[in-house]
Amino acid sequence: MAARKRNKERDRLAFSLASSLPDSGGGYEISAAFTAPERRRILGEWTIAEHLVDGVPYIELFSRTAVRDAALLDGVYISIYDFREYVCVKRVRIRGLVELAGGRVEYLYSMSLAISWELGRGYLTVRPELGYQSTSLDGKMAAVKELPSSGERTRVGYRFEGEALVLEDGADFKRLTREAE
Repeated sequence: MAARKRNKERDRLAFSLASSLPDSGGGYEISAAFTAPERRRILGEWTIAEHLVDGVPYIELFSRTAVRDAALLDGVYISIYDFREYVCVKRVRIRGLVELAGGRVEYLYSMSLAISWELGRGYLTVRPELGYQSTSLDGKMAAVKELPSSGERTRVGYRFEGEALVLEDGADFKRLTREAE
């Protein structure tokens, strides 16, 4: 037990040391021996516990932009990230009621996205590979859109705060937690 704890601390220290090396645009990379434990910490299913954009809850921003001509009432936002080796499957569901001229109807937005990812020093390099999004009104499909790969890789900062995984991309802040087993 003590040896395992010592190894865990050594691995974290090595990762921290790699993160503190100056970034001169050159070829510093983290040794595979030290990335394996960090990758294992990330692998698995995570649920968004908090999602803010410029300090505003994401559900509020979504309501303002996605449901343009109606108000989203009682909106519920659920997002799950399933990190697997080199691929993360992201699932988003936003449901609620929309107020239309004829009355309130059920609203459901769904998105599924396959994202390739690589581990860096305090960041993940991610690229959307394939996905789709759909919207339903009153249980009937209203719109479907395939999301093609953009081909662009993006750096997303990550860190662990206790048992939570924090992802930051500019003004976008996400705190992810694991479901209690």
